[in-house]
Amino acid sequence: MRLVAGAILATLFLPLGAENENRENQSATNGLKPELNSSGDLLTGSRRTDLSDDIDRHPGGFDFSIPLGKKRHSKGSTDLFMSGVGIGFVSAVGQKAPMDVTMGRSLEINWTEAIGLRYNFNRRNSLELAMGFLWRNYRMTHQYRFQQDAAEVLGVVPYPAGAVPKFSRLHIFQMTFPLMYDLNLKHGWHFVVGPELAVNCGHNSHTRTIKTRYSLDGEKYKEKTTDLRINPVTVNLVASVRFKFIGLYLRYSPCNVLDTNFGPKFQSLSAGFTLWGF
Repeated sequence: MRLVAGAILATLFLPLGAENENRENQSATNGLKPELNSSGDLLTGSRRTDLSDDIDRHPGGFDFSIPLGKKRHSKGSTDLFMSGVGIGFVSAVGQKAPMDVTMGRSLEINWTEAIGLRYNFNRRNSLELAMGFLWRNYRMTHQYRFQQDAAEVLGVVPYPAGAVPKFSRLHIFQMTFPLMYDLNLKHGWHFVVGPELAVNCGHNSHTRTIKTRYSLDGEKYKEKTTDLRINPVTVNLVASVRFKFIGLYLRYSPCNVLDTNFGPKFQSLSAGFTLWGF
């Protein structure tokens, strides 16, 4: 009888004990906290997850950011950017006497990439489309000046007899749309080249003016003429070499600056330097 009773008790309580043990083991397993190993991997029991696989910085390969300067992104990415301001000297190519505009006396100020969009083929090659501004002053300091007659024809004429010239300058302001290829030569060097569409702001007459100053019989004279007849759209060819944030550029326009029916025929050539990128 004792043997039979012991067998019955063992049959009843052993499964309960095994079930409790399994529950304790499962609770202990669930209570484990996930840990990171030295390589940055997440370990959860026997399952291993790499955190770097869950990071997608540029969905679809596009990264629209505004880097200051020429920061490079990954292959196939697109980003917004802006570049710095440049200053240089400009000359009138193909001018005929008595017109005498020389590069040493005529200035150009440009911000040709005020805002732009860059597509990076890879870390060394990119294509840039931008919008900017270009100010040019064609300046003469000799015995001749710019003057527009009643028919709105711009000519180069002498000063009044006895006058002491100060300067006579032709000022033109344009909006520019450069399409540039940028080659990263490594170690901070870049080579940039491409065409640039220049649109003259015809709605504002003060963006294309003549200003002349001279003295006569002890009196100072200032003459100003607005709304000149210039070509509405021209094309420039631009090349630049840059080291980090300092660059040198060359800009040539094979197009005539003025409408040749209303002024002298000449093209434009300028050179200078830029700060904070091209």
